[in-house]
Amino acid sequence: MEQYIYISITFFSLIIFLLYIYILYEKISEACRNNKIRKHTHKIEPYIDYILNEIREGKETTSATLENIKDACNDKTKSEVIEEIILDRLESFDSTYLPKLTELCHDTCIVEHEINNLKSRNYFKKALAAKRLGEFRSKEAVQALLDEINVRNNDVTYNILLALAKIGDEPAFIKAFEGIDASLSLSERSLIEIVDSFEGDKNNIYKHMINGSNSYFTVVFIKSAGNSKNISLSKDISKYLLSENKELRIAAVKAMGNIGDEEYLDDIIELLKDCEWEVRALSAKALSNFTDHKILIPLKNALSDREWHVRYNAATTILNHKDGMSVVSSVFEGDDEFAKDIIISAIEHSAENKNYLHESFKNLAERKSAIMRGVV
Repeated sequence: MEQYIYISITFFSLIIFLLYIYILYEKISEACRNNKIRKHTHKIEPYIDYILNEIREGKETTSATLENIKDACNDKTKSEVIEEIILDRLESFDSTYLPKLTELCHDTCIVEHEINNLKSRNYFKKALAAKRLGEFRSKEAVQALLDEINVRNNDVTYNILLALAKIGDEPAFIKAFEGIDASLSLSERSLIEIVDSFEGDKNNIYKHMINGSNSYFTVVFIKSAGNSKNISLSKDISKYLLSENKELRIAAVKAMGNIGDEEYLDDIIELLKDCEWEVRALSAKALSNFTDHKILIPLKNALSDREWHVRYNAATTILNHKDGMSVVSSVFEGDDEFAKDIIISAIEHSAENKNYLHESFKNLAERKSAIMRGVV
């Protein structure tokens, strides 16, 4: 029995010792690698900065310079240092000179190196390669990015789509979305951010995707189009105000509210009577971007909606309208307690409206009602 105990102790001691040796080895290796990177950075950084300054000055990069960088990139550590320096400088690089920098990365095989990394089985390496290819904005990488679009990893897919957005190739960007696997689980917000960041002609991709057959992506592109506030897209988006699909109606009313096209104001007003409370609430909120007097009566009626969010958004929009105080006055003169309560709630949540109400209610009977409720 004692023999077994000694053997066990010896065995576990050996494992702990080997683990200690492995950790020590990793620490020493990391320290050596970091030291190597620092040395290379110290030598390479001034050289890369000199080349980038020449690009800014409109000078052509010589073939000898390109060969020097290509030779340096044959060393794995040097290649990593060069890429990190270029990526760091890209953040402050004038967009006017970006094509030249992209050309430099292509001619020195940096782009080719990252395309090879994109084919790696390691998802982290693949995602990083996609991200860098997007930063370099090389159209040479487009097909390689499209080939990897259906890899079953969200981080990889996100970075590929973002890379294509930065490259700004319209057909490729559309093809990527149309070819995405149905199992994609990227959030709607992430996809909207990607579309918002597209650096090509957004109008073409909006028109194509908004009129596409995939309702989920249609919602994404409608919401992104709303962020751009491009009135030329109003006609394409407005048809979804009457869609049977609730999500499409929600996306359309939010976008049309952001765009503020008066031509479709009546359609947005009509949605205050929609069967879905989310649509009614967002319609009331969207109307805050319009100044036409005709929105006030429908909004006043919405103050009696059975859903709190609809009433609250309607009250806020009324209070923010230049003629809204006339509606507030009539509400306090009436008997609708729901309407009065929601107006008060909206005022309490806005210091600006509270001060405005105080000034507007001078010598009016409505002010007495407000005072009784502790609002002003």
